[in-house]
Amino acid sequence: MAIALVRDQQVEYRLHGFADIDHKVAVRKDTLFEIGSVTKPLIALASLSMLQNGQWALDQSIPALVALKPSHKYSLAALLTHRSGLPRLPANMPLHDLTAPYATYKRDDLLQSLQQTPLGDADFSYSNYGYGLLGFLLELSLQQPLADIMRQRVLRPLAMNSAELQVPGYTNKNRANGYALNGQKMAHWHFDALAGAGAVVASVEDMAQMLSSIFRLQQTDALIRQWLTPLDVDGEPKMTPGWMSDKNWLWHSGQTAGFSSVVVFDPQSKTGIVILSNLSAPLNRQGFELAQQFSQNEKVQEKTSK
Repeated sequence: MAIALVRDQQVEYRLHGFADIDHKVAVRKDTLFEIGSVTKPLIALASLSMLQNGQWALDQSIPALVALKPSHKYSLAALLTHRSGLPRLPANMPLHDLTAPYATYKRDDLLQSLQQTPLGDADFSYSNYGYGLLGFLLELSLQQPLADIMRQRVLRPLAMNSAELQVPGYTNKNRANGYALNGQKMAHWHFDALAGAGAVVASVEDMAQMLSSIFRLQQTDALIRQWLTPLDVDGEPKMTPGWMSDKNWLWHSGQTAGFSSVVVFDPQSKTGIVILSNLSAPLNRQGFELAQQFSQNEKVQEKTSK
């Protein structure tokens, strides 16, 4: 497990356990973890970058970007907030082998599914499909691999210098092994056409630098400010583009077959916490409890110093 406590531009790390149990390789701050669905806010930021030069618009109809059935009338804003009516996963996605469910799902599979998938209600319904589609649309619009788009537009600008997309063929000596709850070593999840749903691998240092970049730029950078601003959507939960919103907290969590992650932060107090684990167990409760304790301690220390 790797934890980062971020106070504006100051970071403290807490590291525990092994990236590789068999060989007793200790977790370090540059150890790479699968962050799963924490990829989604990063995909959202790349999508917002398309607004700056007028290529996309929040109210833009997605069928205008790719040939879809006329019934697919959702907008970019609907995709960003899980209100498109798309199901959680495409119906033609092979789920017989959960050790690598995304690696073999290709562009042609996605295009076929888009022609056949009926939409549900436009209420909130968490959709890996929708964010996978966003990644595909970025590739289609920019005529670049999503890994390059994310590196150029999101990961390096946020000082996430070792973060990458775990697409087929990706490997790295600093990548941790992932484990199931019973201790079984799990295969890494590589992503193809649905990479936007959860393909990013990152270190706790990358994630801490992401939060520090947010805190440094949120008042001066229009793109970051838009990323942190809730969109006007009906019903709950409230969301910014990609981030879940809970009172003053913005957050997202992720999970793959062998990894779990959570990021919780408060843009106003410029405090946040990152927890990355190479054990597949949800971390939401621990993330919020630690974030609240951390924020309260910061307020106490601030009063004491005055």
